[in-house]
Amino acid sequence: MNNRNRTADVMSKNLTDKQKTYIEAVLLLFIILFALLLRLLFTFGIPNNVMSPDEKNYDAMTRQLLDTGVFGYMSVKPNAYVTPGYPLFLAAVYAVFGYNPTSPLMQVKIIQSVISAVTCLIVYLIGKKVRNKFTGFISALVYAIYPTFAWSSSLILTEVLYNFFFLLYFYLQLLTLEKKSKTFSMICGIIFAAAILIRPLAFPLLVIPYIYYFWFVSRNRYIIKLFGYSLLGSLVLMVPWWARNIISTHRFILLATQTGNPLLAGAFPYFEKMNTSVTQFKDQLSGGLQIIINGFLTQPLLYLKWFTIGKLNIIFFKPWFYPGNNFSFLGSIVPIHYFIIVLGFIGLLFWTVRKNVRFFAVYTIMLTCLQLVFIPEPRYAYSIIPFLIIAAACLLDYIFFRSREKAPGY
Repeated sequence: MNNRNRTADVMSKNLTDKQKTYIEAVLLLFIILFALLLRLLFTFGIPNNVMSPDEKNYDAMTRQLLDTGVFGYMSVKPNAYVTPGYPLFLAAVYAVFGYNPTSPLMQVKIIQSVISAVTCLIVYLIGKKVRNKFTGFISALVYAIYPTFAWSSSLILTEVLYNFFFLLYFYLQLLTLEKKSKTFSMICGIIFAAAILIRPLAFPLLVIPYIYYFWFVSRNRYIIKLFGYSLLGSLVLMVPWWARNIISTHRFILLATQTGNPLLAGAFPYFEKMNTSVTQFKDQLSGGLQIIINGFLTQPLLYLKWFTIGKLNIIFFKPWFYPGNNFSFLGSIVPIHYFIIVLGFIGLLFWTVRKNVRFFAVYTIMLTCLQLVFIPEPRYAYSIIPFLIIAAACLLDYIFFRSREKAPGY
């Protein structure tokens, strides 16, 4: 009789676990579908002929690539002004749906809407891995309704595709550190390179997770091998880009020639003398670094204020969200931006002193500091906001539920 009772208890427990899994899947599906609905409202509501200069340039570049085989941004000659990830994505969509006489911009927007909605799942997985399911669900829901993420799917720009790949990379990085798997590490490197070839800003962060793990968690040399596999994975995508640049432009270009421009433009405190000084540098990257170094040596307080409070204020003061008067239905949600920023940064400071979420906090802070090197714009908060959402959700869970903290080993 006792054995039967035990069997019944086990079956009941298994049934409960299945029910929990089912409820979890249904909630996630609801969040993803709700996110997709919001994104499609913008997709079908904003006319294709309403395009920014950057969007028009990407469209023209893609047509030129398909018609002549020349990869050139704002140029009929080959160049590496931008990295190839997003233009190749557009070229794939154009090739499938056709692009004469008009570009398949609506198809691009629909695909981006789906990608952005699926990104909610990745945000959930990161939140769940960093802390727990509650954190994951709150993070995914906020990502779904955050106005900028809903609106940006209707733009022919890199942000949506980049967030998908970069957040996927970060989740795989967490799995790599947990499982210490060479395979995961190599896949992680490939996905990281895919993200960098869409937007190159985070390139220096490839090594950071492994340095952190080696320094704070384990001095085992195996972590160095994992980094080697991650580096090898990234080379799978980076080497073809480097080879193309050498063949087409006759010089080695690590990422893109555009990189020096935002760095130089962000080197002038509060943009003073920027317009008259930018054009005097042939090499904008070295010119920007020169101005920054000289500025900290001659006017350290001014430059310290500019590269901290000044740029943070511009980047995060208001959301990057300009949908027009026809889309006021999300206007009431815009204040959530300030809630995310305040609670997110408080959360980051709090979690840097707690082992179980410290890596996540340190990585987010480094990602933010890296962005402060370049010209500040509200648009550049786009890839940092998901991390702030998760940091805020972790803090809410700690304040209101004090859920049992786990120690994942990183």
